[in-house]
Amino acid sequence: MPRPRLNEDQRKEKRLTVRFRPEEMAELTGQADVCGLSVSELVRRRSLNKRVVPAADLKIMSELRRIGGLLKLSFKETNGVYGDTTAAILNELRNAIIRIGRKEDDR
Repeated sequence: MPRPRLNEDQRKEKRLTVRFRPEEMAELTGQADVCGLSVSELVRRRSLNKRVVPAADLKIMSELRRIGGLLKLSFKETNGVYGDTTAAILNELRNAIIRIGRKEDDR
């Protein structure tokens, strides 16, 4: 099945040719791989000051949120047994998610 056509305002029609030294290209390729992007998309986002998030960080944040949800469910099902401990763990999970988010913004 062919790829659906993009709307006219979504098409990328302009091309920019940029030259890189081999070590620069290797660095860009490595960064793109970590983020799960093509080199073109990485350069496009960086040059337009858009957010570039490594795929691993997104997976980590997703897993931390999932664990937090399970912990909340456990708290509700046990009628708050170990409430102080549960609250402390949820707070640590929240802080970890915030730290990862800040690290992404620094890139």
